[in-house]
Amino acid sequence: MQNHFQKLFFSILAIIALSACSGNLTTVEIETPEMQLSAEGPLFEGANSATATWEFDINQLLGEVEGKVSKAKVSAVEVTLKPSEGSPALEKMVFEVTSKNTSMTRVGLFEGSINEGETFYLNIADQQENLAKAFEDGRITFVGDFDLLEEEFWENLEFSLKVKFELGIK
Repeated sequence: MQNHFQKLFFSILAIIALSACSGNLTTVEIETPEMQLSAEGPLFEGANSATATWEFDINQLLGEVEGKVSKAKVSAVEVTLKPSEGSPALEKMVFEVTSKNTSMTRVGLFEGSINEGETFYLNIADQQENLAKAFEDGRITFVGDFDLLEEEFWENLEFSLKVKFELGIK
C-alpha cells in the first residue's frame, strides 16, 4: 500500500513539474523580405553554392508579441532563378541555414530542373534542428547548393529568395 502511494505521489509531482515548465507558447509566422541568393562565377560542373545573408531586429519582427524565441523552424522556401544571358542548365537544390550560434542545418530540398524565371518551392525537412538561437544573432545566412550540368559558366548567377519561419515565443 505504501509503495502504491509513493508511485502516485511521484506521478503527480512529475505532472506538476511538466506543467510548470511548459508555459504558454505563442506561435508566430514571419517571412524574410525578398533577398538575392548569389553564386559568384566561375562555376563548374557539379555542386556549386549560392548564399544570402538576412540581418534583422527581432523586436521589429515580433511587433507587439512579447517574449523570447524558444522554438524556430523553416516552414517554406521560395526560389526563382533570375534571367541572365546564356543561363546554364541547373538542377536540384539543397537548402541550408546557419548563423553565428548555430551549425549548418539542412532544411529543404528541390529535385528537378531549375529553369530561368520559374519559381520553385523546396520540400521542407520534417526534422530540423531548432533554429531559435539563430534569432538571437540578428543575422542568418542561407546557402543553396545546386548542380551545374554544364562544364563551366563564367558569370554570376542570382536567385530571388523568400523564406518563411514558424517561431514559438515564450
